[in-house]
Amino acid sequence: MMPIVEKTLYVSLIVFAFMAIQTPKLRRSVIFLAVFSAASAFVYILLGAPDAALAEAVIGSTIATVIYLSALQKYKVFTVYYTNEKRREYRQTTLIRRRNAVLNDIEAFCTSRDLEAQVVYTTESLESVHSKRGWDIVVRRDEGVFTVYGLQQNYHVEELAAFLGGKKKELGNMGYTIRFIIE
Repeated sequence: MMPIVEKTLYVSLIVFAFMAIQTPKLRRSVIFLAVFSAASAFVYILLGAPDAALAEAVIGSTIATVIYLSALQKYKVFTVYYTNEKRREYRQTTLIRRRNAVLNDIEAFCTSRDLEAQVVYTTESLESVHSKRGWDIVVRRDEGVFTVYGLQQNYHVEELAAFLGGKKKELGNMGYTIRFIIE
């Protein structure tokens, strides 16, 4: 029969592994993996493998965690939902041919700030996209009018508004109008 400490460690391994996989935030996932690794080191000690426990504690709990967190610090994704309810669908060939200047300017802004622009094309309604989690801005196109929705707590949104505000005349010459709504 297993002692209660061993059972608790096994259950904690399962819980922290599940939490690392299910959490929507990558930084939390890395922290849960570090705790998982520390619990694994304790299990190795209980099983009589101190050398494996030491390696797991040093490599898994500390070095790997520091490497993951420093990599995440450099990798910043800026998620842009691009919605046009009047379209029935978006095809890959259409997206390549019909890239518009507004999205190009948003991607240029992201590049200048060391952000990776992740553009999600959708035909869903604005309300449906707003109810989702994980977006930084939502761009809604209605003919030549682009409405950009952003959250006030995201400081990149105000910088993007200023960036596109400087290009307003240039975009206006192309027939585009941009409005910002910061919530």
